[in-house]
Amino acid sequence: MTQTVLIADDHPMCAAALGMATEQVVPGADTVKVGTIAEAVAAAEQRRFDLILLDLMLPDVQGFAGLLMLRRLQPRATIAIVSSTDEPVVMRRAAREGASGYIPKSAPMSEMVASIRTLLGGGNAFPPEMTEPEDEAAITPSRIGELSPAQFRVLRAAADGSQNKQIAYELGIAETTVKTHFAQIFRKLGVTNRTQAILALQALDVTA
Repeated sequence: MTQTVLIADDHPMCAAALGMATEQVVPGADTVKVGTIAEAVAAAEQRRFDLILLDLMLPDVQGFAGLLMLRRLQPRATIAIVSSTDEPVVMRRAAREGASGYIPKSAPMSEMVASIRTLLGGGNAFPPEMTEPEDEAAITPSRIGELSPAQFRVLRAAADGSQNKQIAYELGIAETTVKTHFAQIFRKLGVTNRTQAILALQALDVTA
């Protein structure tokens, strides 16, 4: 059976390199290339993929939210993060959120090929530096995926510095509704105040 691969990367050169690496591992692989998470989701809703190579910083998604979305849509697919960020803490978070591998964009072609071969073979492919000692202070329990779209918008507005009254005005809702959303946000994220909730959201952000 032909292997199906989804490459979600908005950088043409990187997408081309991933395509070439995939072709070296599986000549004739059925490869689909997209440049946004919306396109990736649309593709994932239409067919099953064996491997998904996901750029961590697609223009229309925040941090690991794209990984969570594709994980839900393609529970049997092997998903690997592709990123110009090579921080061990980011790699470990990717693993916690369900990624089976992490391919730095700075990796030479030989390493990309090796990683894709391992992933298609059912293994995990993370760089050695992922095992460096972890900074516990950098780990913030994150259950952002449990928030409703409305709660997420409220939290994003708070992260941008808006207070309750301003959030209510910006989102066209009552201030009491904003307070209710925050109460639910705190409960879902397992935090006790606005600052902790914002830190949980910011933990998903990564600088590419």
